[in-house]
Amino acid sequence: MRILIRYGSITRKFMVLETSDRDGSLSLTIRREGVSTSRTAWSTRPAEQETKAIEFDPPRPKNKRITIHQSGRVNYHENGNTIFVAPLTQTTQPFPIYGYRVPALDRLDVHDEDIAEEDAVFDLTDLPQGPVSFSVILGPGDFTPYGRAIKLGYEVEGYSMTLQVDPVTFAVPLDLDQHFTTLTPDRGLFPQQQMEECQAMISYHQALMGTQDAILYAPNGEGVIRMIFSVPMRIAPRYKIELVDPVLHVSDQDVQREGRSEKVMLKFKVRHRKSGQIVRQPIAIKSIELDAEL
Repeated sequence: MRILIRYGSITRKFMVLETSDRDGSLSLTIRREGVSTSRTAWSTRPAEQETKAIEFDPPRPKNKRITIHQSGRVNYHENGNTIFVAPLTQTTQPFPIYGYRVPALDRLDVHDEDIAEEDAVFDLTDLPQGPVSFSVILGPGDFTPYGRAIKLGYEVEGYSMTLQVDPVTFAVPLDLDQHFTTLTPDRGLFPQQQMEECQAMISYHQALMGTQDAILYAPNGEGVIRMIFSVPMRIAPRYKIELVDPVLHVSDQDVQREGRSEKVMLKFKVRHRKSGQIVRQPIAIKSIELDAEL
């Protein structure tokens, strides 16, 4: 979904928030047109507060991207930093994962496309001219924002993402007052990742479906069936799939494995034995046996 800013009579680009169908991880993109040839960076840490210019070769897009993984790993692609918070399905306290300061709302790029039904429009017409800063807060589902905010609730998974207007715009060096500025935390809630990626993927799907058992999804438009295991396997398991209808079968060529998720997920297609056509409707499965013995 897109989050747009309305200022006066003009709607402007701001950010895009996408959810991965694979494991529910989030991708947040701050939207700006064009490219940059350099950036200026500084830190609040002692002895690192002096600004320094970093040249880009080749130039980089002005868009900024953050990925928030189910495991609680947050990656800042603009500077390569990583912090760790709680796994998303175990979020219990709010944490500001990102700050963004714009020198003026009317300097945001104009959004000249149609506004989709799933888009959120944040009307800030009443704000005065001048710099405005925002915080992106990852919190529990019952988190209550302070002041002006848009909250996106992931109720089944138990967490929320909030875009909040800061009551006081964060300070920057005087010579950078008219620059767009991002703020990334030096550290998160934990010094290291709190849940393995495989377990985080299972936890997401189990929260989504309200079960602690293995999960079998119906075929998608391409006829791919996904099985999410109840626990991570030691290795990618061998499998045996039996179908109720003997005219259908699953061949080895129709089983898909992904390196990142082969210990927690099996993907396969079902075909007619004679015609070879892929079945795209739900079918009756007699049993699925997984074997990852020591």
